Amino acid sequence: MRGKWRKAAAVLTMLGMLSAAGGQAMAQEKAKLPERVNKEASVPAHVAFTSNQHLFLLDGQDKSKAPKQITKDGLAEIAGWSADGKWLLFVKYKGNDNYTAPGYLWAVRADGSKVVQIDDRAITGKPKWSPQKNQVAYTVNVGTAEQPRTLFSIKEVRETGEVLATSETSAAFFDFTWMPDGETILTSWEAGKNRPMKLVLQNLAGKPVAAYPIAEAPNVEDGIYALAATNMKVSPDGQLVAYYVRYNAASLSADGVPIQLFNLKQPAKKPLELGSGLAYSQWLAWTANSQQLAFIDGNDRMATENKHLKLSSRDGKVVLASPADSVDTYPVWMQKPPYTLFFSRGKATPYAFDPKKVMVPGQRIWTREANGAEQPLTKGSLQTADYYPSPSPDGKQLLFLRLDSAEHGSLFLQADGKETELVKGITGDIGYYANYLPEWIAVYWNS
Repeated sequence: MRGKWRKAAAVLTMLGMLSAAGGQAMAQEKAKLPERVNKEASVPAHVAFTSNQHLFLLDGQDKSKAPKQITKDGLAEIAGWSADGKWLLFVKYKGNDNYTAPGYLWAVRADGSKVVQIDDRAITGKPKWSPQKNQVAYTVNVGTAEQPRTLFSIKEVRETGEVLATSETSAAFFDFTWMPDGETILTSWEAGKNRPMKLVLQNLAGKPVAAYPIAEAPNVEDGIYALAATNMKVSPDGQLVAYYVRYNAASLSADGVPIQLFNLKQPAKKPLELGSGLAYSQWLAWTANSQQLAFIDGNDRMATENKHLKLSSRDGKVVLASPADSVDTYPVWMQKPPYTLFFSRGKATPYAFDPKKVMVPGQRIWTREANGAEQPLTKGSLQTADYYPSPSPDGKQLLFLRLDSAEHGSLFLQADGKETELVKGITGDIGYYANYLPEWIAVYWNS
């Protein structure tokens, strides 16, 4: 939960969950612009980040360039880089509320020279870049809140900044994700009376190509049942898909749902149960060779405790890779062999928001090697916490966010055993019970 909702909820002290002080650190920083504090380090990467609710871009390779401010009003959220790194997608909200205010889809060129609005209609859900082309898929509601009518739109962003409509079809599905080929979309459909939960593969024109029932039709008279797959992550070879099974009860789903693995090439086989956890796509990560899936397991909505790194093989054999007293988050694989895994790890901490303190004191970026050896990669005090590991393709450099309070931090570079602060004054929201999503930073490595 974000923004105003979090602050309003804090007034209900009986919950004891969310602090009324949320956003104070951000408010104190509004008079300050983010600053590139190191002008000696050159990093072959473009970095997007938020500060004071606005979007900034940094050319890490050009040591003379300061961060460039892109938005100057409203509230910006990063949605991600295009496959070729030429465009960054972001959502812009009016005012400073990203919970109840509508969000509009924009793209900005990597050097900040051109900003284009993708659609003048408010979007719903998460927009997603094609893994192959500069095409973005998203949904909009053209009906009303009482009688929604959702459309699924795919648009292409040309080199010139021209936005072209590829297709627009009815979106009766629950969720979607691109297939690795960039030519098809995998959609998730809700279960209902005499209707099984299913996945449907469709082309870009919305025509079904294949359907995959992944459960029996529920007994809706029971009241609570598995509703739909959500936040799907398809393996790079396009054969396997990992996903969360959402219930038809939002409060129940918020505390953790089943994590399953389904083989699209063997549709007659039932999905494999891997564990259960919070339904964040950023907490699922495939190796580039599709042989391993890293995921964060653990129920209850608090992201500061009871969250453990696990690894699954293609056939669903799961290995626990986390001490009992730790809390893990945000697994990211190095893109080249031997596929080192980077992730954030700290000591499990009861949820307690204090704007002057980090949520998980002493949280660091760790690595797990192919042989299973684990070790902390970054170093710091208990007054700081590290998030969003972004390793270079060869794993020799690492960009990450180091927080010095709950909603304030700096962009750091780790290389050759040395840590360098690059940009200070990065701010954002702690997200839903300290999940720190959406991300405050997004990195595209030029190499």
